[in-house]
Amino acid sequence: MKTKIAAVMLAVGLVMAWGSPSGAQGMPPEAAQVARDFLFAFSRNDRDAIKRMLPSQKANLYGPCPFAHMPQLDKQRADGRIGAIEFAGPMTDPNLPTRGIMVLRYVEEGASKSWRVRQLYWFNELPPEAQVPDRSPTKADRRQEPAVRQAAFDFLHAWLRSDWGGMKALTFHWWNVPRRPPRWVKMTRLEVAGRPTTLNGIRVDFDATLRFAGLLRKHVGGNLWLVKEEESWRVRPITFSLLF
Repeated sequence: MKTKIAAVMLAVGLVMAWGSPSGAQGMPPEAAQVARDFLFAFSRNDRDAIKRMLPSQKANLYGPCPFAHMPQLDKQRADGRIGAIEFAGPMTDPNLPTRGIMVLRYVEEGASKSWRVRQLYWFNELPPEAQVPDRSPTKADRRQEPAVRQAAFDFLHAWLRSDWGGMKALTFHWWNVPRRPPRWVKMTRLEVAGRPTTLNGIRVDFDATLRFAGLLRKHVGGNLWLVKEEESWRVRPITFSLLF
């Protein structure tokens, strides 16, 4: 049994989604084009194109820690390969809400099995449509709760210390997972706007329209973050969200 407590995340390691602050800021045309190219590539599941738009430096890939100090962690749970834990605490950027939820993925690589952080989701109010486990439904799932909590704590501890190597080992790298192009989905409209932030780079809010099977239309929105690296704008995959 899963409760609809977050927006649908077709995203990543880390996700930020929150109420937009008033007022857009100017954005260089080349930055806006990279944001559009990334979103169109994501809508087509073009992971090769996505990887070409990611930062190569770990500090730019993960970015500065938005937490002022270790947040309070609570209500860890697991449901099969999906884990979740809630957090609350002050942020370094006043535009960010002070609470949210971390979503983790159970990864098996050979004989190694571990929980890795897939996304962080900040919220003022929980959107109604995506599903995140609200409890651990089985005894086996409940036995995983300490490991979910430890993985979340270790990830945040590494972020607070700017330990990019530690973060890499604790992140589920969704952009390296192959996906087939969608057969019946096409992005037909896309608007992007820069937003102010005290973290480095540019926060970009977007609004788009998806067309399904040439007939049905669905409006989607979300956020992504751009960072300048070697004179080119890159997209941080850990702070990207697509909200239905």
